[in-house]
Amino acid sequence: RLAEYNAQVLLVDINNNVESVSLEINAHVGRNATSWIVCDLCKLQDIQGYFDYALDQYGHFDIVVNNAGIANEQSLFSQPDSTELDRIIGVNLRAPMEATRIAVRYFKSNERKGTILNTASVGGLLPISLMESYGTTKAGLMFFTATCKGLAPLIRVNAVAPYFADTPLVATNRLVRSYPLVQQVGLMKPEKVIKAMVKAIGDESLAGDTLMVAMGAKPEVLTFYDSVSFHVTSYIISGTTTRYASAISSYFARALNSILGYIRNPMPDLVQAKARTD
Repeated sequence: RLAEYNAQVLLVDINNNVESVSLEINAHVGRNATSWIVCDLCKLQDIQGYFDYALDQYGHFDIVVNNAGIANEQSLFSQPDSTELDRIIGVNLRAPMEATRIAVRYFKSNERKGTILNTASVGGLLPISLMESYGTTKAGLMFFTATCKGLAPLIRVNAVAPYFADTPLVATNRLVRSYPLVQQVGLMKPEKVIKAMVKAIGDESLAGDTLMVAMGAKPEVLTFYDSVSFHVTSYIISGTTTRYASAISSYFARALNSILGYIRNPMPDLVQAKARTD
C-alpha cells in the first residue's frame, strides 16, 4: 500500500522469497518501488544493517514499520527449553524496540520528522490459553509504544492490534486455528488491518496510540482510557455482515473495558479494606 502512495519501500525479511514479493509489488505499481534485504531480526547487527542499507539506497527514511512477528506452536510449559521463547521475544519485542531506538536517534540527529508503526495483536489485550509467549510480547509492544508518546510531534510512534487476520502466520499456526473465537467467527481480511495501518501512519493526531482492529458492524473510534502515559484506542473496522459482526465488536469492547478498569483500580478489594480500617 505504501508503494501505491509513491513511497520507496525497503522490504526486510528472513526468507529469501522477499525478492519475489518485491518483484510482485513493482509489477503491481508499474515502477521500481521496492528493494529488499534478507536479515535475521534476532541479530541486532542485522537490524542496524538494514537501516544502513536503506540510507545507502535512498539517502534517508521517513517511515519505519515493525511488522515482523512469530507465534509459538505449543504452550511455553510444554517446551523442553527456552529456545522458542528467546526467538519469540527477540522477533516480537526486542527487534521492534531496537529498530525504534535506531530510527529515533536518526530522526533526532537529523531534526527530521518520522513515523514508526509497530504491529501488535489483540492477543496482547486478551489472554489466549497456550499462547503465553506471543501474547506477552504483544502486550509489551503496546506498552512500549505508549511510552513513546512524548517523542511527538517530531516523531510519532503508534501501533495496530488486529484481531486474527488471514495471513500465512495465522494459517500455519495450530493454536490460533483452534481458538474457539476463530472457529466461530473466522478470520479478518488483511485489507482491514492495512486501513488501520495507513491511518496510524498518516493521522498526525495519533502518537503513542494503539489502534485495535476488529470485525465490526460499522467503523467506530472509541477511546477507553487516556492518561499522560497510556492511551489505548479501539479502531473497529467494518467487517462481515454475519450475525457475529456486532457480537465480536461488543466482545472486544467489554473485555477492554474490564482490563482498563483494572488498570485504573488494580486491587479494589484491598482499597476497600483499607477504607474500612481507616
